[in-house]
Amino acid sequence: MRKNLVPKLGRTLGMAAVAFSMSLAPASAADYPEMKLKVAHALSEAFLWADVDKWFFSELEERSGGNITSQVFWNGSLVGPKQVLDAVGKGGIPMGADAQGYYPTALPLNTMPNALLGTLTFSNPEHSSIITREIFENFPEMQEEFKALGVWPLYFHAVPSFRVACTKPIATVDDFRDKKMRQFSAYHPQVWSSVGAVGVTVLPAEIYEGLQRGRLDCVFYDYSSILGQKMYEVAPYVSTANFGAGSTWPLVVNYDLYFNEWSDDVRNLVTEIAKETSARSVTVAEARAKESLDELAALDGVAIVEFSPEEQAKMVEMMPDFIDLWVAQQEGTDRHDVAMRIGEYVKKRAKELADG
Repeated sequence: MRKNLVPKLGRTLGMAAVAFSMSLAPASAADYPEMKLKVAHALSEAFLWADVDKWFFSELEERSGGNITSQVFWNGSLVGPKQVLDAVGKGGIPMGADAQGYYPTALPLNTMPNALLGTLTFSNPEHSSIITREIFENFPEMQEEFKALGVWPLYFHAVPSFRVACTKPIATVDDFRDKKMRQFSAYHPQVWSSVGAVGVTVLPAEIYEGLQRGRLDCVFYDYSSILGQKMYEVAPYVSTANFGAGSTWPLVVNYDLYFNEWSDDVRNLVTEIAKETSARSVTVAEARAKESLDELAALDGVAIVEFSPEEQAKMVEMMPDFIDLWVAQQEGTDRHDVAMRIGEYVKKRAKELADG
């Protein structure tokens, strides 16, 4: 077994209070009408967020005394990716989950926490979750984007920090030079060029073969995805280099249903559980990352390659400010002013959270 020593991961997360500021009045199970919610989910059950969403729907059923049940159609079996928000907004389906990054034209402001995933903008899942919820709550322009689609996000999922698994060890910044790196965001070319690497856009279903055939040298994923999708079989050198976290895959509900048709009791119950689910998503993301790293370290033929704090700091210094890049891309549009204010808020809150 090829393994290097890995520093102990032991940071305890607080449960972040990131939810809508609504007055929640308790209600008995008898107060809830019988409802069966169809949910269009573009993700497979294999992803870690599926467990978090299952918890949300399980709690909704239990706390409503069994009156509110849900049927989740996973992996685009009811409505495919890039179509979920449209279907929910038109009222054909009450709830759904899809990545906001799939809707750059309709959600140009809200795609930011998703688009900047893996750019060292958000240092960990907890901070990205807090900041994503706060900017949504504090900037009406972001709310209006979802409202215009006829949907309302109940919560966003925290994304674990992104790492690389490669066909050769990545222990220093210099090791990135000329490597072909998987990318999926418009901002990732700048990530890789900053360290002398080359970004290659590859669909998820083509990553494994791309590593086998040499089209890619490294996959860009979180530890749990590297493990769950068995990328380590063709990229056995898993680096501890940290490219930061993000947030994505909001669970959305039809806007009119949520605000105009549901009773206060139902809406308050859903909101209360959504608040808890948002915090749970952070805890699950952090726990799954550590568990997955431990499992990878125990596999024969897999090497955990330590990327030292000194190399991490060097890499951070080499990266551009991606918030500034995002704001600059809004120039010439009617959202440039609010983008500047959002950017300032994100930077301020990120520093406050980092300083503790």
